[in-house]
Amino acid sequence: MDERRRVPRTAELLELKEINNQPGAGSFMLDHSPLGAKLETQLTFAPGDFVEFSFLRPGQEKEIRHWGTVIWVLPSSEKPGFCRLGVEFFRNLD
Repeated sequence: MDERRRVPRTAELLELKEINNQPGAGSFMLDHSPLGAKLETQLTFAPGDFVEFSFLRPGQEKEIRHWGTVIWVLPSSEKPGFCRLGVEFFRNLD
């Protein structure tokens, strides 16, 4: 399979504090780059949907918040009832 990403991703498992104004418990960011991220959640999304989410990095107190568009959605093979989504950010990761 050819790599189509424009920039490399960093694997970093971070629990989401909030996703689309709902508690993020059980939802995670699995990896990220300055242009996007892969999320895992029980919430329902479709390509083209808006997504807003926040998380805390270990040892930090300030939440980081991002906005983007869902590019792809796949069922999670490891967690029944969960899906994974690729998100393209509206602005670069800080």
